[in-house]
Amino acid sequence: METQRNFLRNPLPTLPWICPTCRGVRTPGFDYCYPCQEHQTTSGGLLADVVAPIAYSPRTGQHHHHLRLYKSTPGSAQAHPHPLQDLIGDRLGLPWLTALSNPRHGSETRTFQRDWFTVQLPVESVNVRPLVLDDTWTTGSRAQSLAYALKSAGASSVAVVVLGRHIRPEHAASRPLLKAIEDPMFDPAKCAVER
Repeated sequence: METQRNFLRNPLPTLPWICPTCRGVRTPGFDYCYPCQEHQTTSGGLLADVVAPIAYSPRTGQHHHHLRLYKSTPGSAQAHPHPLQDLIGDRLGLPWLTALSNPRHGSETRTFQRDWFTVQLPVESVNVRPLVLDDTWTTGSRAQSLAYALKSAGASSVAVVVLGRHIRPEHAASRPLLKAIEDPMFDPAKCAVER
């Protein structure tokens, strides 16, 4: 962990210019950034109850490189289980749910889709509260589409943990965020939710 502290950056707290959902840059005049505002509008509010990005992932940074690299190792493309599931294994002590992806929505889809995923919750379970693990959050459309499917299937709440909140350095609105995270070292004791 010590070597990653040099390039990992904690998410900023919810400031007037930071999106309270994904910790990206909020769209002026709106409560959220543009993609999160769109998710709110198109989902009817059936979204993740909490999104916890662990660190920012600027496109030109080492964290972004690592998050792309682990999926591009031989045999990991379309591998079952997903590389994250291989990494986590049974460490969480939670059952894994299977989400079936609609083939009409490929990896390049960047907008919320109500029909992106189909899930079946365990029949005998009550008060199901899934934890979604995602490697990167670019627009959040995939994670929020999955949260929508989980809630539509009966989940009482959904939490999303994201390893890297993607930031595009060429996006002018992101420059103040990149400046704000330029120097601070990653602090693993800082909670991404309670700030």
